[in-house]
Order: sequence, then C-alpha cells, then structure tokens
Amino acid sequence: MIREHLFCTAIVCVLIASPAMADMTLSVSGKASPYFAGQTFGTIPPAGESYFDTDLLDPETMPPWIDITGFGGTISITATGEWGHPTLSGPDGYAGWDPTHAEYIALGISTVTDAPLNALAGVFLGPAVPVAGSAPTALPYGADMTSPLLQQTFIIGSSLSGINIPTGATRLFFGLNNGYEWTNNVGALSVTVVPVPAAVLLGMLGLGAAGLRLRRFA
Repeated sequence: MIREHLFCTAIVCVLIASPAMADMTLSVSGKASPYFAGQTFGTIPPAGESYFDTDLLDPETMPPWIDITGFGGTISITATGEWGHPTLSGPDGYAGWDPTHAEYIALGISTVTDAPLNALAGVFLGPAVPVAGSAPTALPYGADMTSPLLQQTFIIGSSLSGINIPTGATRLFFGLNNGYEWTNNVGALSVTVVPVPAAVLLGMLGLGAAGLRLRRFA
C-alpha cells in the first residue's frame, strides 16, 4: 500500500512540475514558406524577383510557429491533410525537387537538398529574427533529420520522432517545401507536436498500472 501511494504521489508531482508538457496541434497553410520563418509580414523588402516579391504580398506565406520553451530536449511530430499546387499531396510530398530561389535563402534559412515537393518542413529559431545571409549548410534529403541546427530546415513529412531541440531554440516554424511561389498553393495540414517527456510519462502510468494489477492478483 505504501509503495502504491508513493508511486501515485510521484506521478502527480511530475504532472504538476510539467505544465508545458502537453501535445500541441496547429493548422499549417500550403502557402506557408519555411524561409520566412522569424519574419514579420510587411517588413521584408522586395528583391526584384517576381515570385519572391509576390509572396511578400500574401500574409499566409508567413509560417505558423509554436513556443517550445519548456518542452525539454526532444519532441515528435505527426501531420495529416493535403496541400500543394498543382498536384495535391499529403505531408510526405511527392517526387520532384525545385531548387529554392536565392532570394528566399538570403533571409537566413537553409534549404533541404533534393527534398520532395510539398513535404512538411520545420525550422527551429531562437527569439531573434534570422540575420540575412546567415543560413547554415543545407541538409541533404535522406540524411538524419532529427538533429537540425537553428535556422536549418529539416523535413518532417507525415511523422518524425526523436527530434532533438537545438540549444537556444524557443520557436518551431512549419511550412511547405517548395522552391518558389508559395502564394498559389492550396490546402492545409493539421500538425501535432508531442514533447517526448509526455510520452514517457504515459509509459510510466501504463507500466505502473500494470504492476499494481499484477500485485493484486499475485
């Protein structure tokens, strides 16, 4: 009885101490460009490139984000829905690759080389606006996507587990992988972010409950 009481008390303490450890779900428009991560609509100057300048006129091209402060060190992400142009797809995208125009990369966010079109992409940032021209090395598609740097775009697709939050990150942005002209895309994805400690806690609850049942029937 004492052990059961201590176990339950420990679980309650973890729950109280981890108010931020909860799943978060958000909608991500097909117009959301990961390369505008950290920017504010209306503040990016035109660059004289037609696709880029047109994207600047649509507020939906600014990618949505979540505050990951207090999430711990690791998260998992799942996504459902359809988006794209002209071919709609799920969050895994489809075969094909458009090299990202230089005007987008110049804002300080890297690309992912050879990544599928329409694939769900993510970008970690700290509290500051990315410095122009400071994009890190592009990840090649097929490489490990679970340990990206700040400002380094990574591909999530329909599911990616064990993503390590880089040091200094406070925000996670989401967008559609494309090379240019996000404003003509349609559709949206539902994206869910799960802090790994929350999953561990569920496992603890399950194992603890199973252990208590076994003791009762022993």
